[in-house]
Amino acid sequence: MLVSDIVANNARVRGGCVALVVGEREISYRQLAELIEQTAGALAGRGIGYGDRVAVLAKNSLEYVQLYFATAALGTILVPLNFWHRTSEHAHTLTDSEPALLLVEAQYDKVIEPAAQGIPVLRIPGPENDRADWDRFLDGGVTVPEVAVNENDPHMILYTSGTTGRPKGAMLSHRRTVDDAFAMATTLRAHDRDVFMNYFPPFHVGNWDHMKPFLLVGAKVILLREFDVDTVLPLLARHRVSVILGVPTMLHALITHTDFADTDTSSVRLLYYGAYDPSGIMDRTADAFGAREGRIQMAHTYGLTEAGPFVTWCPPADVFQRWGSIGRAMPGVDLALLDDNGNEVPRGEPGEICVRGPRMIGYWRNEEASREALAGGWLHTGDVAVADADGFLTIVDRKKDVIRSGGQNVWSKEVEDCLAQHPSVAEAAVIGLPDSVYEEQVVAIIVPSGQPEPQLAEELTTFVRTNLAGYNTPKSVHFVAEFPRTAVGKIQKHVLREQFGREARK
Repeated sequence: MLVSDIVANNARVRGGCVALVVGEREISYRQLAELIEQTAGALAGRGIGYGDRVAVLAKNSLEYVQLYFATAALGTILVPLNFWHRTSEHAHTLTDSEPALLLVEAQYDKVIEPAAQGIPVLRIPGPENDRADWDRFLDGGVTVPEVAVNENDPHMILYTSGTTGRPKGAMLSHRRTVDDAFAMATTLRAHDRDVFMNYFPPFHVGNWDHMKPFLLVGAKVILLREFDVDTVLPLLARHRVSVILGVPTMLHALITHTDFADTDTSSVRLLYYGAYDPSGIMDRTADAFGAREGRIQMAHTYGLTEAGPFVTWCPPADVFQRWGSIGRAMPGVDLALLDDNGNEVPRGEPGEICVRGPRMIGYWRNEEASREALAGGWLHTGDVAVADADGFLTIVDRKKDVIRSGGQNVWSKEVEDCLAQHPSVAEAAVIGLPDSVYEEQVVAIIVPSGQPEPQLAEELTTFVRTNLAGYNTPKSVHFVAEFPRTAVGKIQKHVLREQFGREARK
């Protein structure tokens, strides 16, 4: 089965059922399949075919969905671009992927034009409703050619969020995407009466890969241009949304909205999330939705772009008894915690999460990074976890965030969790910076809950030293108004290292 079959199969058996709701428009599976075929013909009419790359710089739209499935049908590779990037970042992605065609919303012309020299550019409709280019594109379509697409061919290159450095292009195959769609549908117990709301950015795995299990089973997807709490909240009730995916920042916006208490959320059966949440947002979300009283179910997931993306799942039956655990391996995923030598660690000891199953082919044009990520036949996630006696995993840290100080391993998440308990700390990030004596020094970056008093830095170091072993104590504490973040709210620690590393060298 190929990615394009997800819609095509449903068009045959449930063609009249609604697949997408975009604004006021409802698109059935049959209509969506026809639009996809028309888009595939238009791409072919522009000479786009097997193995070519098509890049898109836009927010969510029906046309973007058409491109996702149409490129897959032709054996073409879709390259979603990050609409938060600047010109230099786009230049890297475009130089790396070498697209044969670039589709851009008008609002991004200024940022993309200097990076797109020599690449054919086409307008994709945006909020300006500029459809002239797109309509001419569709009018130039031809009959879709027969293409021998293999399930192991890539259908998309998703560039990683860059939490550890410059983005790399993860090549995702048809086989990986479809296999994970079945595993996700089974785990989520997705069915054709479900209604799922998709507001994740299209350059992120949270968009396409969390929409696919619902399209696979013939459910309805409410497609929003982006997350906006004032839009999302009333639509939850209007469309009787049954499954919500969120990250803490999104969920916090929902439950603290002035209209939340008066919003009918009785249709919601499941809220699932992937989150590192030292500030307790998920606790408050559980209370706001009545999850502990059984009004909805909650589940904790873990995954990454390079994997299915689903890797583990802590189901509703276990999530509160094992609060904070990411659960156990998904169906179809072989998971092990390995040490630096590739050996499995004993239960209760930290090891890198390594998986086999649905995963990327490798990084586009980056053999060295691919070999490192897929060493020994495992996908090395870079995340360190501990398994309890029943195999439930708890994340300890990013492997690259382990700080080696004075011969001791300092797990930054443990220090961050400690700092988060202090009443003057809203958020904390702990990084390691080079130290001529101790290899690395522990440095805490703090978003304070109010105006920090002059003695707060000293107070926080004492607080950590009192609650954790002495080698965990930050050598320095810095205060910032906010953290640099990725599209889904992850703190970009490489940016903090660069910033405070420069300051330390002054």
